[in-house]
Amino acid sequence: TAGVRFPFYGLEDQGGRKAPVPISTAHEELIEVYWEDGPQLTGWGEAVARYPDGTPAVAQGPLGEGWVVLSGVHAEAPESWRQGLGFTTPAGSSQAYAARLIDAALHRTPLPRH
Repeated sequence: TAGVRFPFYGLEDQGGRKAPVPISTAHEELIEVYWEDGPQLTGWGEAVARYPDGTPAVAQGPLGEGWVVLSGVHAEAPESWRQGLGFTTPAGSSQAYAARLIDAALHRTPLPRH
């Protein structure tokens, strides 16, 4: 990331440590994901998903000879991590998004920019 340092997403400033957070993708799809002390990814790569405040939640870009997808959220989180946090959607939709992120990184396939 050429030395870019990522600050925490804004919930951290409000005393939050973990929460359900809706992120939006390039196609304006909203996905409720598990967030725990994650960064917002301003200043590196291309945003492919954004937090409600508009800062990048997921970014992608080349790094050396490879392709990297960075995520400030835990889209892969199982139901057990979500208990007691007030999620309104099951973990499956978030996990499907995690699979898309992993597939994009493994196959060097850019995701649509947001």
